[in-house]
Amino acid sequence: QFVYDEFDAAANALPTTYSGIKRATKGAALAMKARYALYMGDYDVVVAATKAVMDLNVYSLHKDYGDLFLTTTKNAEESIFLIPRSIEYNLVMDVHGWLPRNHGGYAVPNPTWDLFASYVCTDGLPIDESPLFDPHDPFKNRDPRLSMTIVPFGENFMGIEFNPHPEALEVMNYKTGQMIKNNDTRAVAQYASYNGLIWKKGIDISWTENGKEAENDYIIMRYADVLLMYAEAKIELNEIDDTVLEAINRVRARAYSTDFTNTGSYPSVKDEGQEKLRKIVRLERRVELANEGLRYMDLIRWKLAEKALNRPNYINLQPDECIEKVVNRGLWPWPETPDIDEDG
Repeated sequence: QFVYDEFDAAANALPTTYSGIKRATKGAALAMKARYALYMGDYDVVVAATKAVMDLNVYSLHKDYGDLFLTTTKNAEESIFLIPRSIEYNLVMDVHGWLPRNHGGYAVPNPTWDLFASYVCTDGLPIDESPLFDPHDPFKNRDPRLSMTIVPFGENFMGIEFNPHPEALEVMNYKTGQMIKNNDTRAVAQYASYNGLIWKKGIDISWTENGKEAENDYIIMRYADVLLMYAEAKIELNEIDDTVLEAINRVRARAYSTDFTNTGSYPSVKDEGQEKLRKIVRLERRVELANEGLRYMDLIRWKLAEKALNRPNYINLQPDECIEKVVNRGLWPWPETPDIDEDG
């Protein structure tokens, strides 16, 4: 209660907006109160705090999910609380570990194949239920956030083709028009991405042009998170109404570059009862907020950490064995469609 009171005192003292450089605002205090209450399971507090943020009418979803996290997108209308970075003032993010090896990085943090599998198909069904899913073309017919978060195989990524295939010993450098040695496959470089996946979210060509430093805003709280916290809390209270569906659908529709009211242009969410909506909003948090530092505490509070964090991370076979057992049998990159369990 003391913490809630402190957030309330801050919200009452802070302005709604600033001109020029953004600093902590009323919305930031209310949104952080909601996050704290969410971790405590105080869902009525979450609903009140998130509703107060929404009623300020100063935040909205940035129109392009893939663009939101880039260096060129600063102080977006979606950001509620952020820490700015600046190369000029030496307040930067060291990005060596995040860049692919073909771009001079280490490709050390890798998305898991478990995350890769969690994005639904464009019909709204999980990959083990949708007829649209092809394990040999796994980026096709998927939630658009997948290809905005994880680099698709064969894509021109920052001027160089990304291809972890064990027989792709060379790839195209589109900046020079020449084929180059492919350090992003373990058949060439032992320390290429250990599972063939690399992050795309927030990474852009400027990272390779600034001495491997980046000045992306460090977003601590954004409006999509507020909408999903509101929806989750209302679902847990079993107060399911149109505002709950609208909150989820606003976030999901943005990924498809459409308005949430255009229900035929994206897999919109309908009222399917508390249990089903609980699973939907949890999945929505996972894919919308991937690699934003929130997944661990979500797993803790949902009491899924013991299950989720004890799974294997899908380390690749050695290249020769991968060619023999997967590629030569026409099974690349996914030998079969994995099963998605009741927790996604």
